[in-house]
Amino acid sequence: MIHDRSDGDKIYLTHEFLATMVGARRPGVTTALQMLEYRGLVRAKRGEVTIIDRVGLMELTHGAYGEEEQRYFGLATAA
Repeated sequence: MIHDRSDGDKIYLTHEFLATMVGARRPGVTTALQMLEYRGLVRAKRGEVTIIDRVGLMELTHGAYGEEEQRYFGLATAA
């Protein structure tokens, strides 16, 4: 959702701040980002996450990314 509200594909956040946002431990965020990097969906480095494959990220959520957000940002596909 941060990507929806930012210009470009780079998101400037630390692992610590992401952990606070989602209520997780920082090592868990690091592991999750590594898994997303392995799948080729993001690239992460100190204080920066670059979205490489947004569609792939959305598919990975199996519909957990809110329908309302998709509609609002014009991302919903016609059924």
